[in-house]
Amino acid sequence: MAAIKDRRGRGLTLTIYGADGAVKQLDAAALEAVLRVKRVLSGKPELCTKAIEKILALTPTRLEIRFWNEKKILLNVPADLGNFINDVDCVIIRDQYNAGDLAGKIVVDAGANIGLFSLYASTLGARKVYPFEAVAETCKILNRNLALNGALKAVNIALGAEKGEAEIKFNTRGEGSSMIDCGDAGVNREITYSGRRLLKVAPLDGLVKGRVDFIKLDVEGYEKNVLLGAARIIRKYKPVLSLAAYHRPVDKKVLPKVIRSLRADYKITLNTFAEHDLYCE
Repeated sequence: MAAIKDRRGRGLTLTIYGADGAVKQLDAAALEAVLRVKRVLSGKPELCTKAIEKILALTPTRLEIRFWNEKKILLNVPADLGNFINDVDCVIIRDQYNAGDLAGKIVVDAGANIGLFSLYASTLGARKVYPFEAVAETCKILNRNLALNGALKAVNIALGAEKGEAEIKFNTRGEGSSMIDCGDAGVNREITYSGRRLLKVAPLDGLVKGRVDFIKLDVEGYEKNVLLGAARIIRKYKPVLSLAAYHRPVDKKVLPKVIRSLRADYKITLNTFAEHDLYCE
């Protein structure tokens, strides 16, 4: 039974609890089998969930992740099981945002989804985490996960360049693909959305007044707007920025220019631990 290790070689234990009281601990081979199903059945979430449940021989309700430092987090398993396990692999096992040591740091999680990165940051020693999630239904799942781990509530708002409103396309099962139209029809074109609504948008500068040390940013192509809305924080504190750079073809060129227009002294690296992300320090 091969143990699961993150990309730094640190051990993790993934324990899945089933609806009927069954318990299953994943080893590396079982995790890879689940991820393989996700890859094959991408775009077919219901079929993917059924296939994964067959592999696991249970219907998952909760996942416990126990870390090398003896800390653990609990997560309610959302309906979109394939994307959930894939996100655990990307965000935590591969550490796609390169969080490293966050001991004593103030962290912003922009596009918090159901809380994987927010809770991971806490296990890495973050002193405070600010989770922001735009979709109300997803934010409810997020807040249940935060409460399960004794964490503070998330803020249900979309971050942007300035105060106002915007239309968001969304799904309601905890998917991480909800998006504000940012003028590029190619973003998430393979995804079918169940709803659209107007929501409030606010700049990060108006929501967090004090120091910020680390900003994780993954908002489906709206990254430029969020960066501009955090101009004061970025100029004053120079937080580490770890942000998605793969939603639009121009992101890898445009986003570094935006970042350097706010502070020219950032060193920017393109990381490919999972998806393509810019790491700015």
